[in-house]
Amino acid sequence: MQILGTKSAGCWHRRMRCLLLCATESNSQSGNGSSSAGLRNQHYSQLARLEAVKNTCHPQYKVVATTRCHQPCRTCASTTESASKGFQWLYRGSHTESLVKKVPINFPSQQKEYMLQCQRWLSDFLQMKGNGSASQGFINQDLRRFLEEVGTDPKEARYWLKQFQRLGSAPSNTFAVVQVHQEIFRQPQLLEALSSNLAFLHRNDMKLLVIHGSQLPDHVTYTNEELQANRQQVTTETMVMVNFLESSGARAHPMFSGSSVLKAESVDGTLKGEVSCVNKEPLEWCMSSGHIPVVSAIGETASSQLVSIDTDQATAAIAKTMQPLKTLLLNTSGGLVDDKKKTIGQVHVPTDIEKLVKKPWFAPKYGQQVNFVVNLLAGLPPLSSVVVTSANSILAELFTHHGSGTMFKNTERILKFDSLKKVDLDRLNSLLTRSFGRVLHGDYMSELPKKLHTIYLSEGYNAVAIITNEKEAGEVPYLDKFSISQKSQGEGTSDMLWDVMRSDFPSLFWRSRNANKINPWYFKRCEGSWTNSEWTVFWYGISDPQVSYKLVDWAVKKKPSFLTAHEKEFESTHMLDLI
Repeated sequence: MQILGTKSAGCWHRRMRCLLLCATESNSQSGNGSSSAGLRNQHYSQLARLEAVKNTCHPQYKVVATTRCHQPCRTCASTTESASKGFQWLYRGSHTESLVKKVPINFPSQQKEYMLQCQRWLSDFLQMKGNGSASQGFINQDLRRFLEEVGTDPKEARYWLKQFQRLGSAPSNTFAVVQVHQEIFRQPQLLEALSSNLAFLHRNDMKLLVIHGSQLPDHVTYTNEELQANRQQVTTETMVMVNFLESSGARAHPMFSGSSVLKAESVDGTLKGEVSCVNKEPLEWCMSSGHIPVVSAIGETASSQLVSIDTDQATAAIAKTMQPLKTLLLNTSGGLVDDKKKTIGQVHVPTDIEKLVKKPWFAPKYGQQVNFVVNLLAGLPPLSSVVVTSANSILAELFTHHGSGTMFKNTERILKFDSLKKVDLDRLNSLLTRSFGRVLHGDYMSELPKKLHTIYLSEGYNAVAIITNEKEAGEVPYLDKFSISQKSQGEGTSDMLWDVMRSDFPSLFWRSRNANKINPWYFKRCEGSWTNSEWTVFWYGISDPQVSYKLVDWAVKKKPSFLTAHEKEFESTHMLDLI
């Protein structure tokens, strides 16, 4: 019996066989001896068919060697002999060796049969186990994958999960539009990880839809034969994506060509088209019925002609119509990477774009992608973001503060002033009052010009940082106020404001009440701190202990800026967002 021994696809296939073996073991242990034998023989028969298909049409290799288990585990020993002769290839893949001869295979139709058949049999297996067992299995799978990707910080993960569920809880809200790059379909393991991640989001009440297709740039000319072949390939990939999602426990619905989702116009009378409008009713119906829509980037003209559409154009049209919280652009490599092989975590639009394109490592391929993202963000709500990341790291991107790919967000420009002449004092006072939940002393604004060093303000007066020169404290500037409005929470404004301020000031100190819930955010950004019963004093860029002692002594004695009479101990939870 020939078997597949490649490390990438073989391990994936062996895991499926192990699932089947576990099913027969669990059935036999539950007292269903006669029925389990029948199930075992039935699955062995299916596996034999799978083996025959696999040996002749695997998308990468034909394997002409055999393998044998060197250290048979209990499953191998107990099932091999009781099965039909020749089934010595049933094993758990961690203790095997194989001799493999790599022979390229180029049979697209057979490749399609292989992938669809694998997923069909796996779906049948899950149904035979029963809904209860399958549900428990998916819960265990969710937990395992979540811990592998996100880590073991439950507070961080719980925070983001609640945020996303709250924002996407309305019936009409779409959590994410997910674009799947065509290269992902050539890697079964990556596709399996992607479907598992999407199923996790789906089971946690986050509505999403999948869009996929081919890159069809305008400067390339395609024949109608090439475009027709492209449509057939995209249709096949739709079926594959749906089967993978179903196998991961998520109900998925294919939106094939002609489903009236993408209305299109033909380009120069060819079989290539451009989106004219998006009919969102089928998508909303699909999501409201508990399914994940899987949309092919194939449009339909007014004359019912099917046309191929560039996947970026289709993604942009659907995202602007559905207005999701997240638009995920998934690939096989991840986000933008600089010359030190470090992923660029966040890009604030438009503030960071000008600096980004001037970087020496900024390749032309990045330029095309950034232009696409910027144009896409222009048509999305203020809280929306676009993420470029790998298909197997979605959970780490969504449920950790550091993320895994590159996130693009619309943010306000940060303006810098060295006086209050061009500052709207009424709007500034209103921002500080709302953010801190207290009223400023009447003389604060009148005294501020005498000691003001720099004030940073967002364009819409939703964020502010006030830095002063305090003669009694010495030469180190003092961060007198740092405030973010509730409206700007979740937009990354606090990090952007902090980065701008930090680049201008090599050393700084500030204080915060001990009850302030954002003190952990301050602790991550300071280099030293001191605490008494009421205040915590922070600083960075100060190495002389004598200087820090002097600054602490001054800070704890400083008169409060807000009225304190008859007010409760309070620190606003709206001072900072934690993105």
